Amino acid sequence: MNVRGSLALLACVACLGACVARPTTRVEPGEAAQTSDEAVVLFYTVVATNRGETELPLRMVDYTLEIDGRRVFQGRRSAEATLSRQNEQQVELPVPVRWSDMPLGEARYRLYGTLGYTLPGIFMRAMFEAGVYRPSVRFEVEGTLDGSGLRPGEDVRAAHQTK
Repeated sequence: MNVRGSLALLACVACLGACVARPTTRVEPGEAAQTSDEAVVLFYTVVATNRGETELPLRMVDYTLEIDGRRVFQGRRSAEATLSRQNEQQVELPVPVRWSDMPLGEARYRLYGTLGYTLPGIFMRAMFEAGVYRPSVRFEVEGTLDGSGLRPGEDVRAAHQTK
């Protein structure tokens, strides 16, 4: 395909994508953590909101957790959900953190990432699958994490505070 054809195709995709309301996101820290001898699993929930009239299949979630500015986890998972029109959808993100990376007291944390979704229609789905057009929205939360109450082998309430 020549440059002119590529530009025309991208303009078409942009116009089709502009007809659908872009979802918004917020992140809620989980209230519990699961522990093992090797790690603690913290839970976060991304809440996606669709204010539009078209349902949006949610795709992959790419996310990273930093503690005191150091990346301690980076992951990807399928959202396995559809964001209905005029509705919210929750996507739970488990975040395993090795004990050696967990603070003994309070520390700053930042969880951020992107939530991908597919626009309606066979053409848009094909564009997504081909990697030509993959719409996504960003999410981020910062706060304080207190690791002092977490012990290996116990399920406990996590001590998250958001900013």
